[in-house]
Amino acid sequence: MPMREAIFIAANVAEAKVVERLLESEGIEFGITPEAVLQHPSSNVCLQGLLFEVLAEQGEHCRRLLAERGLGRGVVPAGRS
Repeated sequence: MPMREAIFIAANVAEAKVVERLLESEGIEFGITPEAVLQHPSSNVCLQGLLFEVLAEQGEHCRRLLAERGLGRGVVPAGRS
C-alpha cells in the first residue's frame, strides 16, 4: 500500500469543501478521515476536524498549494502525520 501523509486539518465543513475542490481541480487523489483537533494549545478543548491525506510524494506540493491559497492555518507540517 502506498505511503500517505497528512497535509491538512479542516476545522469546519466549509473549509473542507474548499480544500476538496482545490485538490480535485489539481488532479490530486486524497483521503479524508475524522481527527481530533486541540482548539487552543493552552486549553484542553478538543474538537473534531477532517484530516486530508495524500500520497507521501505529493505532500510538500499540496502543503505549498494550500498555503498559497490562504489555507496555511490548517496545514499539517511535514513529519507530523
